[in-house]
Amino acid sequence: MGREKILSEGIFVGLAGAATVAVWFLLYDLATATPFRTPALLGAALFEGLRDPASLVITPALVLKYTAVHGLAFLVFGLAAAGLFALTDRDRPFIFGVFMLFCCFEVAVFLAMMILGSWLLDTLQPWAILGGNLVAALVMLGILFRDHHFSLHEALASGDVEATAPPS
Repeated sequence: MGREKILSEGIFVGLAGAATVAVWFLLYDLATATPFRTPALLGAALFEGLRDPASLVITPALVLKYTAVHGLAFLVFGLAAAGLFALTDRDRPFIFGVFMLFCCFEVAVFLAMMILGSWLLDTLQPWAILGGNLVAALVMLGILFRDHHFSLHEALASGDVEATAPPS
Protein backbone atom coordinates (compact mmCIF):
# COMPACT_ATOMS: atom_id res chain seq x y z
CA MET A 1 0.00 0.00 0.00
CA GLY A 2 1.44 3.35 -1.05
CA ARG A 3 1.85 6.45 1.07
CA GLU A 4 -0.91 8.29 -0.76
CA LYS A 5 -3.36 5.47 -0.06
CA ILE A 6 -2.39 5.37 3.63
CA LEU A 7 -2.67 9.15 3.84
CA SER A 8 -6.09 9.31 2.19
CA GLU A 9 -7.36 6.34 4.19
CA GLY A 10 -6.03 7.82 7.44
CA ILE A 11 -7.67 11.18 6.75
CA PHE A 12 -10.98 9.54 5.86
CA VAL A 13 -10.93 7.26 8.90
CA GLY A 14 -9.90 10.10 11.22
CA LEU A 15 -12.63 12.42 9.94
CA ALA A 16 -15.19 9.61 10.22
CA GLY A 17 -14.20 9.04 13.86
CA ALA A 18 -14.25 12.75 14.67
CA ALA A 19 -17.66 13.18 13.03
CA THR A 20 -19.03 10.16 14.91
CA VAL A 21 -17.99 11.56 18.29
CA ALA A 22 -19.25 15.04 17.35
CA VAL A 23 -22.68 13.65 16.39
CA TRP A 24 -22.75 11.49 19.54
CA PHE A 25 -22.19 14.52 21.78
CA LEU A 26 -24.53 16.72 19.77
CA LEU A 27 -27.28 14.16 20.45
CA TYR A 28 -26.17 13.93 24.10
CA ASP A 29 -26.32 17.73 24.41
CA LEU A 30 -29.67 17.94 22.63
CA ALA A 31 -31.06 15.36 25.07
CA THR A 32 -30.12 17.71 27.92
CA ALA A 33 -31.51 20.73 26.01
CA THR A 34 -28.07 22.42 25.79
CA PRO A 35 -26.82 22.13 22.19
CA PHE A 36 -23.04 22.38 21.76
CA ARG A 37 -22.43 22.34 25.50
CA THR A 38 -19.82 19.56 25.35
CA PRO A 39 -17.47 21.13 22.76
CA ALA A 40 -17.91 24.55 24.39
CA LEU A 41 -17.16 23.06 27.82
CA LEU A 42 -14.06 21.26 26.61
CA GLY A 43 -12.97 24.31 24.62
CA ALA A 44 -13.41 26.60 27.62
CA ALA A 45 -11.44 24.19 29.82
CA LEU A 46 -8.68 23.87 27.22
CA PHE A 47 -8.39 27.47 25.99
CA GLU A 48 -9.72 29.58 28.87
CA GLY A 49 -8.93 27.48 31.93
CA LEU A 50 -12.60 27.08 32.90
CA ARG A 51 -13.00 25.30 36.24
CA ASP A 52 -16.66 25.99 37.02
CA PRO A 53 -19.10 24.49 34.51
CA ALA A 54 -21.85 26.76 35.84
CA SER A 55 -20.02 29.77 34.43
CA LEU A 56 -19.81 28.32 30.90
CA VAL A 57 -20.97 30.59 28.11
CA ILE A 58 -21.47 28.66 24.88
CA THR A 59 -20.03 30.64 21.98
CA PRO A 60 -19.43 29.69 18.35
CA ALA A 61 -15.73 30.56 18.76
CA LEU A 62 -15.27 28.06 21.60
CA VAL A 63 -17.12 25.36 19.71
CA LEU A 64 -15.10 25.94 16.52
CA LYS A 65 -11.73 26.09 18.30
CA TYR A 66 -12.41 22.86 20.17
CA THR A 67 -13.77 21.20 17.04
CA ALA A 68 -10.51 22.01 15.23
CA VAL A 69 -8.43 20.43 18.03
CA HIS A 70 -10.78 17.44 18.17
CA GLY A 71 -10.56 16.97 14.40
CA LEU A 72 -6.77 17.24 14.40
CA ALA A 73 -6.46 14.63 17.16
CA PHE A 74 -8.65 12.24 15.20
CA LEU A 75 -6.71 12.90 11.98
CA VAL A 76 -3.47 11.93 13.71
CA PHE A 77 -5.14 8.85 15.18
CA GLY A 78 -6.64 7.92 11.80
CA LEU A 79 -3.24 8.18 10.14
CA ALA A 80 -1.69 5.95 12.83
CA ALA A 81 -4.49 3.39 12.46
CA ALA A 82 -4.19 3.38 8.64
CA GLY A 83 -0.43 2.94 8.93
CA LEU A 84 -0.83 0.01 11.29
CA PHE A 85 -3.40 -1.60 9.01
CA ALA A 86 -0.99 -1.23 6.09
CA LEU A 87 1.68 -3.00 8.17
CA THR A 88 -0.85 -5.66 9.07
CA ASP A 89 -1.48 -6.33 5.37
CA ARG A 90 2.19 -7.36 5.12
CA ASP A 91 2.66 -8.93 8.56
CA ARG A 92 -0.47 -10.21 10.30
CA PRO A 93 0.79 -10.05 13.92
CA PHE A 94 0.74 -6.23 13.69
CA ILE A 95 -3.03 -6.48 14.22
CA PHE A 96 -2.20 -6.61 17.93
CA GLY A 97 -0.72 -3.13 17.51
CA VAL A 98 -4.08 -1.94 16.17
CA PHE A 99 -5.80 -3.31 19.27
CA MET A 100 -3.24 -1.59 21.50
CA LEU A 101 -3.58 1.70 19.59
CA PHE A 102 -7.33 1.80 20.12
CA CYS A 103 -7.00 0.90 23.82
CA CYS A 104 -4.31 3.53 24.36
CA PHE A 105 -6.43 6.15 22.62
CA GLU A 106 -9.31 5.49 25.02
CA VAL A 107 -6.98 5.85 28.00
CA ALA A 108 -5.49 9.01 26.49
CA VAL A 109 -8.94 10.60 26.32
CA PHE A 110 -9.46 10.09 30.05
CA LEU A 111 -5.93 11.28 30.84
CA ALA A 112 -6.50 14.45 28.80
CA MET A 113 -9.69 15.09 30.75
CA MET A 114 -7.86 14.54 34.03
CA ILE A 115 -5.17 17.01 32.97
CA LEU A 116 -7.77 19.60 31.96
CA GLY A 117 -9.61 19.01 35.21
CA SER A 118 -11.04 16.01 36.98
CA TRP A 119 -14.26 18.00 37.43
CA LEU A 120 -14.93 17.28 33.74
CA LEU A 121 -15.56 13.64 34.62
CA ASP A 122 -18.29 14.81 37.00
CA THR A 123 -19.79 17.14 34.39
CA LEU A 124 -19.50 14.84 31.37
CA GLN A 125 -20.61 11.37 32.31
CA PRO A 126 -17.86 8.74 31.82
CA TRP A 127 -20.38 6.42 30.14
CA ALA A 128 -21.03 9.11 27.53
CA ILE A 129 -17.31 9.54 26.85
CA LEU A 130 -16.73 5.79 26.62
CA GLY A 131 -19.85 5.34 24.49
CA GLY A 132 -18.90 8.05 22.01
CA ASN A 133 -15.37 6.74 21.64
CA LEU A 134 -16.57 3.15 21.35
CA VAL A 135 -19.00 4.04 18.56
CA ALA A 136 -16.24 6.03 16.81
CA ALA A 137 -13.82 3.10 17.17
CA LEU A 138 -16.38 0.74 15.65
CA VAL A 139 -16.98 3.09 12.73
CA MET A 140 -13.25 3.52 12.15
CA LEU A 141 -12.51 -0.20 12.46
CA GLY A 142 -15.44 -0.99 10.18
CA ILE A 143 -13.95 1.20 7.47
CA LEU A 144 -10.47 -0.22 7.97
CA PHE A 145 -11.56 -3.87 8.07
CA ARG A 146 -13.66 -3.31 4.94
CA ASP A 147 -10.64 -2.06 3.01
CA HIS A 148 -8.11 -4.59 4.33
CA HIS A 149 -8.40 -8.27 3.66
CA PHE A 150 -8.00 -10.33 6.77
CA SER A 151 -10.56 -12.08 8.88
CA LEU A 152 -11.83 -11.46 12.36
CA HIS A 153 -10.36 -14.86 13.26
CA GLU A 154 -6.90 -13.61 12.23
CA ALA A 155 -7.39 -10.53 14.40
CA LEU A 156 -8.47 -12.56 17.41
CA ALA A 157 -5.64 -15.07 16.96
CA SER A 158 -2.96 -12.39 16.43
CA GLY A 159 -1.34 -13.07 19.79
CA ASP A 160 -1.14 -16.82 19.10
CA VAL A 161 2.28 -17.45 17.54
CA GLU A 162 1.27 -20.85 16.14
CA ALA A 163 -1.87 -19.42 14.50
CA THR A 164 0.03 -16.61 12.78
CA ALA A 165 3.27 -18.41 11.91
CA PRO A 166 3.66 -19.41 8.27
CA PRO A 167 3.33 -23.14 7.62
CA SER A 168 6.62 -25.04 7.50
